[in-house]
Amino acid sequence: MIFNEPLKHRPKSRVELHVHLDGAIRHETIWEVMRQKGLPLPGNGSLADLKEAVKVQEPKDLAHFLQAFGIFLPAIVEARPLSTESVCVCVSVNHVNGSVNGVKEMVVDDILDAVLKGLSHGEQQFGTKVRVILCCIRGHSEWSWEVLRLCEEYKERGVVGIDLAGDEGSSSENESFTKRDPDMAVFEAAKEKGIHRTIHAGEAGPADCVKTAVEMFGAERIGHGYRVLEDEEIYKMCLRENIHFETCPHSSYLTGSMQSLSSPSKRHPILRFTEDEVSFGINTDDPTVTDTRLSDEYKLLMRWGFTEAHLTRANFQAALHSFLPPAEKKELIDQLQEAYGFVHFTLPSTSSSTSPSGTRTSTPPPKPSVTFGTWADRS
Repeated sequence: MIFNEPLKHRPKSRVELHVHLDGAIRHETIWEVMRQKGLPLPGNGSLADLKEAVKVQEPKDLAHFLQAFGIFLPAIVEARPLSTESVCVCVSVNHVNGSVNGVKEMVVDDILDAVLKGLSHGEQQFGTKVRVILCCIRGHSEWSWEVLRLCEEYKERGVVGIDLAGDEGSSSENESFTKRDPDMAVFEAAKEKGIHRTIHAGEAGPADCVKTAVEMFGAERIGHGYRVLEDEEIYKMCLRENIHFETCPHSSYLTGSMQSLSSPSKRHPILRFTEDEVSFGINTDDPTVTDTRLSDEYKLLMRWGFTEAHLTRANFQAALHSFLPPAEKKELIDQLQEAYGFVHFTLPSTSSSTSPSGTRTSTPPPKPSVTFGTWADRS
């Protein structure tokens, strides 16, 4: 008799909104492509040495975190214009035109077309819905209007929003988030055209970056946003505006975001978000360099005290704040309800949860709580 036969079917019940396409490539794929193109490989050229080289081992800062991309981006130069978001994933596109080893001129439309075809094929084959967010890059505003054009022209094929990413801590006095920022006009135009908007903010930069993203760029969601807790007024503003935070537990340490956090508490902001019932989701960000899967993010949060109730809420919040068209969003939420067993579920007329006064009461899930000061103490 077999007792350890694995489940043949696992209902899809996780929603991820923040994962970059060029940061979510299998190490094996990178290794194979680099060998095919004759590109230099780290160490002795083995797959194991490549994995070790691209993984960020310890936290430092965002610039250090992004250095790992320099090892393998030459192998996928055609795809760099994009990074990825979906429903279950989030896609972002960045770059412009370029050539591949002088063989063929690649324009960004070609790249986006190939990515959308690939995602459509994957959805048909595996049933996971993936949509694209095209990403502007700080310091390269000359690309931003082109990104907006792509958002508008490809909205019927799966492009659902626009983003702004890059190292917000790379310029002095936070020049990338001021009224002089040329990207602001792009985001104003995006709002007028009905294009959804999310912005990386409050990761390397201070809480003011989050305020500017919401008030001046019209961001509906914030990528990361941990340092919003440095300013209680900005934090309260985000609660009032129902801003959704795209949190990425492992990368929040490996980018140095937690080390730079200057709020009085050293607890992870995700715990405060949970206790205050802030809208947030759970994401992997760049699994190629963090060497994690979404399941690893959930395991980490469960070690911090999260229950399945907390994880369920995060998934529904991510679904509600996804940039899917209304009909597709409803379909996604219906699928989640079915996966969690909510469909056709009705409460009985009487229940032990009814109080003596006749009013129904509910017991909230225990609030997670953990405090640690270093990456080594994370478990």
